[in-house]
Amino acid sequence: MVNEVASFVARWVRRIRRRYSVIVHSDGGSGLRQYSLPGLVIPTVAVAALVCVVAVAVSLFGWAGSQLEESQFTRLRQENDRLAGQIEDIRRTVRLFEERMAENAELEQEFRNLANLDPIPEDVQRLGVGGPPPLSELADDASPSELVREAREALNRIDDLNRRAVFQNANFEEMVTTLRDSQSELDHLPSVSPVRRGWVSSRYGTRKDPFTGRQVLHRGLDVSAWTGTPVYATAAGRVLKAGRAGTLGLMVEIDHGNGLITRYGHNSRLLVKVGQKVKRGDTIAEVGSTGRSTSPHCHYEVHISGRHVNPWRYILDGGPRVNAGA
Repeated sequence: MVNEVASFVARWVRRIRRRYSVIVHSDGGSGLRQYSLPGLVIPTVAVAALVCVVAVAVSLFGWAGSQLEESQFTRLRQENDRLAGQIEDIRRTVRLFEERMAENAELEQEFRNLANLDPIPEDVQRLGVGGPPPLSELADDASPSELVREAREALNRIDDLNRRAVFQNANFEEMVTTLRDSQSELDHLPSVSPVRRGWVSSRYGTRKDPFTGRQVLHRGLDVSAWTGTPVYATAAGRVLKAGRAGTLGLMVEIDHGNGLITRYGHNSRLLVKVGQKVKRGDTIAEVGSTGRSTSPHCHYEVHISGRHVNPWRYILDGGPRVNAGA
């Protein structure tokens, strides 16, 4: 092995010691020129050329890498600016929604007052909008990026708005249900005159009996009108009686629920049947003078839990209007 290395070195030494002739031909007419170069020059030039090529290649790769990094950095910076603008748009939208939610909260309280509902305690409201922040890859509080922190804040505010919206939606559903129930109760509450065209001829209370002349309690309200004038249901309900009823003649009795009953007596004709459902304003009979009566009129009574009350308290439309053509 040592001999082989020695032999290889000896051959290279001999080559280096050799001299090489280089003949150069000139077009200027000076003829041929011969140059003698030592053998060490050729490998030296070759090595120098190789070093130059490697240096140029390294420089080119370095320049290309820096250009690529700069291009990527520019693109990332532009993308970062675009995301920052979008996050700012989201934050403005969130602020707008928060203002709307605050207005809705005030409106909600007004509706609760109208619906006669108790206000929602603050601790219950906080329960409605509390809870953990949204799970997200942006949930690192230690993130050095301001953009990431702003995005996380926007997501948390959006999640909070969503919880508040769900909470308010449940409250509005409760209020709508309450108002519907209230509307149903109002529909079943007597509030209008049973006869629209006529005049009040006798009120509720003590009066002189037209037949005996003695002072007696008049348990209803008499509305005089022409025979055949429509008699209307004063509230929604179900017909309990429709037929002759002693001194009241042809009479209609309507159950409005909650212990409320109305009676319409002395009719000339009945237009409803027992069990029939009616609404406020439905025509149920026609004015007449059946039973113990001196002239055509509607005898109107209101009973609450079996006790008669003054019907005029349940006439909120001003009462009957006098018929100009009467």
